[in-house]
Amino acid sequence: MNLKSSIWKSKPFMLCGWLFLLSGMATAQTTISSVEIFGNSFFSQRDILDKIPSKSGAPLNSIERSKIILQDIYSAEGYYSFSIDSVRIEYSVDSSNAQVAIFLNEKERTLVSEVIVSGNKAFTSRELLALIETASGVPLNSPLLESDIRSVLTFYSQQGFPFAKISADSIHTDPADHSKLIVQLNVEEGPKVYLDEIRVEGNTSTSAAVVVREARVGKGELFNQDKLEKIRRRLERLQLFVSVGDPQLYILPGLKGDSLRGGLSIPVTEGNTNTFDGIVGYVPSTVPSVSGYFTGNVFVALRNLFGTGRKALIKWQRETSVTQELELQYREPWLFGFPLGIGGTFFQRKQDSSYVKTKIELRGDFAFSEELTVAGNILSESVYPSADLSQFTVFESNALFFGGEILYDTRDNVRNPTGGISYAATIQQGTKKITGPKQFLNLSTGKNFSIQKYSVDAAAFVSTFSRQVIMFGVHGKQISSSQLELSDLFQFGGATTMRGYRENQFFASQIVYINSEYRFLTGRASSLFGFIDAGYFSRPADPFKGITRQEKSLYGFGFGARVETGLGILNISYALGQGDSFSNGKIHVGIINEF
Repeated sequence: MNLKSSIWKSKPFMLCGWLFLLSGMATAQTTISSVEIFGNSFFSQRDILDKIPSKSGAPLNSIERSKIILQDIYSAEGYYSFSIDSVRIEYSVDSSNAQVAIFLNEKERTLVSEVIVSGNKAFTSRELLALIETASGVPLNSPLLESDIRSVLTFYSQQGFPFAKISADSIHTDPADHSKLIVQLNVEEGPKVYLDEIRVEGNTSTSAAVVVREARVGKGELFNQDKLEKIRRRLERLQLFVSVGDPQLYILPGLKGDSLRGGLSIPVTEGNTNTFDGIVGYVPSTVPSVSGYFTGNVFVALRNLFGTGRKALIKWQRETSVTQELELQYREPWLFGFPLGIGGTFFQRKQDSSYVKTKIELRGDFAFSEELTVAGNILSESVYPSADLSQFTVFESNALFFGGEILYDTRDNVRNPTGGISYAATIQQGTKKITGPKQFLNLSTGKNFSIQKYSVDAAAFVSTFSRQVIMFGVHGKQISSSQLELSDLFQFGGATTMRGYRENQFFASQIVYINSEYRFLTGRASSLFGFIDAGYFSRPADPFKGITRQEKSLYGFGFGARVETGLGILNISYALGQGDSFSNGKIHVGIINEF
């Protein structure tokens, strides 16, 4: 074979290939200098240019994508015969840019003249047509029609028809006007379903009656898809289970008239409902004649006593040899078969060697819905100064409060929310009576005082990217009276209020603070986060102790983690307060208590 002859024979093909490649490269590299639209009347030129990618500065090869988009937007408005007659391109001398002209042919617009519903028996056509947006005088839009069908199916599922089917059996031109369409929807309603039982799967310690009770589905109740979707969220809020599956409908043998009997199967996975967390240390004395002392923190929470959903809590904390707290709680849910809970709290704090404060509270709450709960309480407070003090600290007193609370919670998950809000507002009105010590009674201007307490706590959760959430919380407290002393004030600072400061570092009659976090979710109840806290507090003058009025603005920032453990959710954070250097930041460690 003659090699030279073969090469020359292949040159025309090689030349064509190179020209084709160079042409493609030129098109890809050419940019659009201007775009003009011709033949449009329904959309303005500005509307079209806003919707298509072919614009000044865009690559020339974006025209093909623009053609597809133009077909879609015109079809959505009923221009089913729309076409693009031609695209004219005028290149510059060096082919670096080009002017584009697109010539459209909109043709005739086709609208819906009538929507017909057939096969429906339980509901009238008028009732069903009121649920959809596809109607006479609007263009036929396939995504909108699909959405309309889903709306009608949802309506049927809410009315006890879980097996309803709807199809757009016929879409044809109107014989009286060929430019219009008739849409016919055929409904197969299927039988009604009544729920006669609930089966719980996976519960080992929790009574099935607790799950059935919280599901709030009565025997013989008509199937309702909306209620089913709320059951899972309601059970997750109990925090008795690691996970709760979607309730599944099953059909029981036998008929109930012309309807079916059914039941719900609810799968659950038991969690660790009992939490024990504690650390105890011994601080030896540095003085030979003085004994050492124990310090520490013990927290015991029983959230599912005997598998019934009853709750009990024991908390003991000793900060120093002369400061400690003891708290006991108990809650009984669902009294008399209603979502009515009642509980009691005993709390006692020994503050330094100044006084001992004791609180006894009785509380009742009623859940009007999954989101809204209203509560009321009676609270008794008593304060006793140390008997061996020769100088004044606080008055001996007794107080009785009556209060109310509103709680609203739409969080999608209590442990690790990605959306929703939580809100709680409380008000308490009470009277305080000073009874001693006798040697200091003359310091007080009166013996009986009226006291008001207010508090607001709100938090919002917004999902940003996948498994990332912003949390923003606002909190406020205020106590008002003609005479306030140390034992009346709120204690402020630490892991649950203002991070970057010691626990209960400040005393205040007014508190306002915000907590903001950016969270990276790492598990069902775990996350990493960075935070910024900011707040303000004020403390009134205390003439009995020679303290002038105080007020201060604070801020703290840092990072931390919430980790799901066998003991509960461990919260660890490192925080810097105002004026802190990195070496003297605060480390806050604790178990999150959702009692």
